[in-house]
Amino acid sequence: MERRGAAGRNLGGAAFAAATRHNIQKIIVFTAYGQGVALALEEICSKPELAHIKLIAITFPVGQPFTDTEGKALEVDISPEYKELFTKNSIPILRAHLPFHSIVPPHSNKGVLGQDLSLVESALNVFGGSMSLCIQAILIACDAGVVGRREHVIALTSDTAILAQAAPTARMLTELAVREILCKPAIFSIGRGETADQLMLGLEAPKQEGKILEGQVLPPVKP
Repeated sequence: MERRGAAGRNLGGAAFAAATRHNIQKIIVFTAYGQGVALALEEICSKPELAHIKLIAITFPVGQPFTDTEGKALEVDISPEYKELFTKNSIPILRAHLPFHSIVPPHSNKGVLGQDLSLVESALNVFGGSMSLCIQAILIACDAGVVGRREHVIALTSDTAILAQAAPTARMLTELAVREILCKPAIFSIGRGETADQLMLGLEAPKQEGKILEGQVLPPVKP
């Protein structure tokens, strides 16, 4: 949900509709630049029936490197204006080590830590490049205590939204449960860089505009 316009509103609309339907009290937004949270806040402010929903912002940890398509260093952070807006509206901004990312050893020949969960991230990427971020956002929010253990929440980012039962990282495999995938892309443009012409006929790829990490959402097809 890092894009304004129709795409972001379609994703947000699916998330808020599910929140109303299932009486969800908290929506977790994994955001790189803050735009997704600002868009969600705008949606809440415009609809009194959504006023009970609490937004939680999760972002990347300090020091995580990013590069653009040309390999140049890219600064990824929430702007001071958005931070002020979120503080004013009591929206916490959580940044912590992503649970599925390994810890870099001081020497490359020292092996891999037994606690490395990077394969979990790779496995979740079969659902799209944003699925692991949604899961990790829930884990971080629960670890931080802003989401209760086994509380049902909605997590969304970029082009994916899920309804899930929350759990702390230590209990991920025994308590965390994805109840429903509310929205996901058909073309894995995030993570795999897929385009429609590489795949079967009839699939439409989301347009890629703006900065890296931003995505577009295909609106759900109504029966």
